[in-house]
Amino acid sequence: MTDLSTRKAERCVVVVNSCDAYADIWPLFFAAFKDRWPDCPFPLVVNTESLDAAAPGLRVSSHVIAANEPSPSWGARLLSTLKDQPSEYVLMLFDDFVLEEQVDGKAINQCIEWMDADPTITVFYLSHVPGSARPTSDYRGFEVIPRLTNYRLNSAPAVWRRQHLIELTRADDNPWIWELFGTSRTFFHHGQYFCAQPGHETTYRYNYTTGGAIYRGKWVSQVAGPLIERYGLDIDLRERGVAPAQGSPRTLAEKLRMLVQGFRASGSLALLIIGLLLLSKLRARKEPA
Repeated sequence: MTDLSTRKAERCVVVVNSCDAYADIWPLFFAAFKDRWPDCPFPLVVNTESLDAAAPGLRVSSHVIAANEPSPSWGARLLSTLKDQPSEYVLMLFDDFVLEEQVDGKAINQCIEWMDADPTITVFYLSHVPGSARPTSDYRGFEVIPRLTNYRLNSAPAVWRRQHLIELTRADDNPWIWELFGTSRTFFHHGQYFCAQPGHETTYRYNYTTGGAIYRGKWVSQVAGPLIERYGLDIDLRERGVAPAQGSPRTLAEKLRMLVQGFRASGSLALLIIGLLLLSKLRARKEPA
């Protein structure tokens, strides 16, 4: 790369959120990543506990939290990973966001240029965040996410201003509490939030309708199976297990546990989050089929 290209590459790092227990997913993630974004200029850092990640043809390293930490939480690991990066921006992904089409690297560079020009921009989500009518945006293909919006903080592929992401994350977070109840932290945050408009989710394409290649710890066979075959990987879906065709609802105990965690994460604002969720469900029922 030229000096200019090198400087641009150093501005951003791809953070892949994972854990040691999901290391069996890495070969599929990296095979698709190398195929669909072979000229990625950014280094990849896997956020995990102890295992080293490697992928031929990609600049991949692992960020391992202090070995003497017995069971670091997801939030603590993410904060440690983010704080140790020298880059101003991160492209944050999860290990089951397995690419199915070519990445639009120019669009990602454009997001970074827009963020360079306006330091109040916190994030460009590369997927659409559902919600009510949105204000127009000056950024082609993106729309504003209003302040009081469900999942204004979420795990979709996104270009983040690293320091803002640190400000929105707590050490005791887990991924579900972080995006559901942690969203309340964005209500008082000074940044601007944008997401892809419907029909413009073309920058980083994976099967987001299923949530990715994994559902509650098990393979989504219709997503993972064809990709494993495409890349000739020796992965037996039966070892991890296959998710049911119809996603199972959470049990009452799970919902109550999440509610308790939600109040810990956002205090009385948890009531506002619950109210917004109920309102969105009511709106969805009123919409014509």
